[in-house]
Amino acid sequence: MRTGIIISYNHTAGVGFIKDSNKQRIRFYNEDKTVVFKQFDVVQFDISFVRNSLQAVNVIGVRDKKGNIVSMTTNIN
Repeated sequence: MRTGIIISYNHTAGVGFIKDSNKQRIRFYNEDKTVVFKQFDVVQFDISFVRNSLQAVNVIGVRDKKGNIVSMTTNIN
């Protein structure tokens, strides 16, 4: 699995972009409406070739010891 940071996410459409460690922007679609991603959340994901382009699939939030999704905003502030 790759690791990256969510750089944008549209909650209504469930679509967003992840920037991975190679600084590549990868689109993802969140079908699980119970999972709410936010900008700067750290995620792990697989890559798949969907509709002639790369897409992140199986996107999951990286969690800390307390079970909270890790966010880069906690490291910035």
